[in-house]
Amino acid sequence: MKKVLSLLAVAALLMFNGCNPSTSETPITDALKSAKKGWVMTSVKSVPAYVLESGVALDELFADGTVEDNTGFFFACEKDDAIIFGENGVETIDPGKLLPEDPTEAYQIATVAQYIVNETTKEIQFQMPWEYNKDLSSYDTPLEKCTVQEYSSKKLVIKYTRNDDENPAKAQNTFTITYEPVK
Repeated sequence: MKKVLSLLAVAALLMFNGCNPSTSETPITDALKSAKKGWVMTSVKSVPAYVLESGVALDELFADGTVEDNTGFFFACEKDDAIIFGENGVETIDPGKLLPEDPTEAYQIATVAQYIVNETTKEIQFQMPWEYNKDLSSYDTPLEKCTVQEYSSKKLVIKYTRNDDENPAKAQNTFTITYEPVK
């Protein structure tokens, strides 16, 4: 009896180890579309630390301060922006809270863009709501290219390398951005 049980245990172990986990894994695109109300940022870590004009260096860009008081990377109104990944590569940006009255502070508007997912390389290209053109009149034109680090229907973690076009003397920063579904 012990031999039969041992043989069955070894067979079960071989059967589970022989499964190809990549074929049973949910595609990135399906995970992105699973958040029907969209994805909102909850954390943005920078390596190296991002240096503000004030000289303050931030490792965590999302949690610390705001642009308005020169203590953070994001405008307060950007922290609730939702990205909705829809069918056929259509991305909708829902800006959430509206902008302050001063149009020189930033630009946000509900907009539709595109997104592209490469399931093989785990890359995603999409429009980030906080990347604006130089005169802050609209989102920048190029899609941001990111690498998906972790994904499920409850969490999306991407890496994004950003060059500071405004100040080329600044370091190139790699951001690890965590998104969660809008509640």
